[in-house]
Formats: sequence, structure tokens, C-alpha cells
Amino acid sequence: MSSLHVADLSAAVAFYTNRLGFRHAFDWGEPPTMAGVNLGETQIFLEVGTPAPHGCSLYFVVGNADALYEFHRTNDVDIVEAPGDRPWDLRDYTVRDLDGYALTFGHRIPSREA
Repeated sequence: MSSLHVADLSAAVAFYTNRLGFRHAFDWGEPPTMAGVNLGETQIFLEVGTPAPHGCSLYFVVGNADALYEFHRTNDVDIVEAPGDRPWDLRDYTVRDLDGYALTFGHRIPSREA
């Protein structure tokens, strides 16, 4: 099992749910030291620890990256790369969470090749 280590679990869960649009799935421990948050059918784990965002990034394929981008932008999420069509046939953009982790959200676009 792999988790994103976060400095403040409560703040991270609030950020992922309120500002990124994830659903809070569970807490574990008393007091909680781990939580699960879902985006659609994908669940990630957040765990109390020293954040280590360097060399770690997550990619989520979503139905409509442009709509999610607007949600993130209006919720004052740190956008580090604006939406764009990529050569690998995905339209995506990247944000940073409270602990510095890079999260990329994208949707598939029709191939530009015949």
C-alpha cells in the first residue's frame, strides 16, 4: 500500500474534498492517522507523515478536464500547468496540493492521426 504523506491530515482531507472535488471515503485510527479520498472510482490514501512530493505525481483520467479545471480555478487551487492538448492524445492540466504533490487531471481526446 502506498500513501501520500501529509503534514496535517484534517487539512488535507478538507482540501481534497472541498477544493479538489474528491469524496471523503474513510478515516482510520483514533485519532485518525490515515484517510481515503475518492475521485470517481479511484481512491488515494492520505497518511500523517513527512510530505515527500519530489518525484511523486498522480494522474487522473476524468470525463471532462475543462469543467474540473474551472471548478479548481474557482476554488483557488494552485494551478501549475494550464489545460492543453498533449501529443499523447490527452487534454490535461496540473495542480499542487497543500503538501506540494503534483496532481494532473485529463481527458482523452480523439487521435490526431488518421
